[in-house]
Parts: sequence; C-alpha cells; structure tokens
Amino acid sequence: MPGERAREAVAQPTETSSSAVDAATEARAVMSLVQALAGLDAAAVARVLDWAVKRYAGDGGRKPARREDPGAPSSLASVDDEPREDLAALYEVVNPSTESESVLVAAYWHQVVQGAEHLDSQSLNAGLKNLGHGVGNVTRACTSLIRQRPALMMQVRKAGSTKQARKQYRLTSAGIQRIRDGLMAAAARERAG
Repeated sequence: MPGERAREAVAQPTETSSSAVDAATEARAVMSLVQALAGLDAAAVARVLDWAVKRYAGDGGRKPARREDPGAPSSLASVDDEPREDLAALYEVVNPSTESESVLVAAYWHQVVQGAEHLDSQSLNAGLKNLGHGVGNVTRACTSLIRQRPALMMQVRKAGSTKQARKQYRLTSAGIQRIRDGLMAAAARERAG
C-alpha cells in the first residue's frame, strides 16, 4: 500500500544520491506524497513539506537533486501505482484539452519528473511534437499560463532584447499543483470504474 511505503520511508532516512534509487521508485514516492497531502489545507501542506525538507535534506535551501542522465527516461507513477514510463503516458493520463494545457503537461514532465531547472519553448514543443500534439506557438501558450491567476508558469530569463529572443520558463507551485490535481482526478475516475 502507498501509505505503508510512505511510513517506511519516513522511518528510514537514506543518503540522498541520485543513483541510489531508480526513477520508478522515486516517482512512486512522489505520488505517495501527493496522496498523503491530498486532504490537507495549504498551511498543513506547508508544515509537512517544511518538516520533510528539514528531516531529509538537512538544509532548507537545497535544490532537488538532478538525474545523472537527464535524457534517460524516468517514470511517473499514478496514484494506483501503475507506472508511467514517459511524457506520452503522463499526457494520456492528464488528457489536456488546449495547447496551453499541453505545454503545462510537457513543462511538468521536464521540470518535476526530469529535474530540468529551466524550460524553453523548443524542448517543450519537441516532446509534444513527438507525441503528435505539437503546439503552433509555445511562447503564446506560455504567456497564457503566465497570465492566469494564480500564474501557472513564470518567465525566468530572456536571452536578448528583441521580442523573438529565447525565453526560459519555470512552473509555479500552482502549475505543478494543477497537474497533480489532474493526476488525482484521473486516479479517482479509474477507481470509480
């Protein structure tokens, strides 16, 4: 059961090495955490996550560990522990209906699952094109996500001064939560039959 694994993980802290745990195990741990936090309000979630960072990371300012091979496929587990092997599986589960939502799914995959620090239009659209869901204008889709309230994405860098300059983005916590909510809703639909 996911709850039992989460309790075991809390009881036995381990060294934080990106090569010590395979991606599927790590993804299951993340999804167990999502499940555990699902019924809590924002303040309780903040307290739990603050405790976890202090307990396992040691210093609160530490960034999440990046995978040694960011090009290697990682896994994302659904709430039902069914492995999600790649962006295609995540896309299928979340089932975005607009180009902006498609970009949000790709951004989640790159930032949360793959550990990318910054996101660019080209890499986001490349993954979507490989799925047959390419976006006509990724920058416009990102701008739409930035303008939503709360903002689901933010621009963190712009290389150059022209309108066409390359921009780099990052998901906000609201953007990450939107995808996690979609995963939880999909799991609930699967359980309901």
